[in-house]
Amino acid sequence: MDYPYPIEQLARSSRTRFQMGFARMTISLLPQLDEVAFEPSSQGLKILAASELALTTPGEIIRQIHADEVEIGKPRVRLLYGDTVREPIMWVRVSVRDTDAEAVVLDLLRRDAAIEEADWRQPRTVIRALAPLRNLLGYPRALAELSPDNPDLRMWPSHYQALPPGPEDDAAS
Repeated sequence: MDYPYPIEQLARSSRTRFQMGFARMTISLLPQLDEVAFEPSSQGLKILAASELALTTPGEIIRQIHADEVEIGKPRVRLLYGDTVREPIMWVRVSVRDTDAEAVVLDLLRRDAAIEEADWRQPRTVIRALAPLRNLLGYPRALAELSPDNPDLRMWPSHYQALPPGPEDDAAS
């Protein structure tokens, strides 16, 4: 079974060492959010999300509740472990000004995205692609730099696939 939440972020209290209590109390204060789930743990509050974009709102709310007494870690990709290790592949839909479209397509290609479609209608180009989530971390910020004029970005999980072999796999052969 694939996770509906392929990305996670950890929120920890900097005020207490009792992270499970912090996590449970924080969950009780949070509203129900689409594309997000919360999981208390001894390390803190795990924020599980469908995409990096979905992590934004809970992070903002948790900071409002706890101010400077909370540390929110970097987003992390959740892998599936079994006979093979599998990673999440995301659908990406980007709408940008025509003048920014080529730079956006090139950036997606550098992130190992498979461009499924590029609709070059003016005044906005819509690009649809599939890409490994590990290569999309930080993409919302990068897109804002590539296309500063109000880009529209949507990402959602597509499926999981086996991780590509790495250099350490070649050394073992």
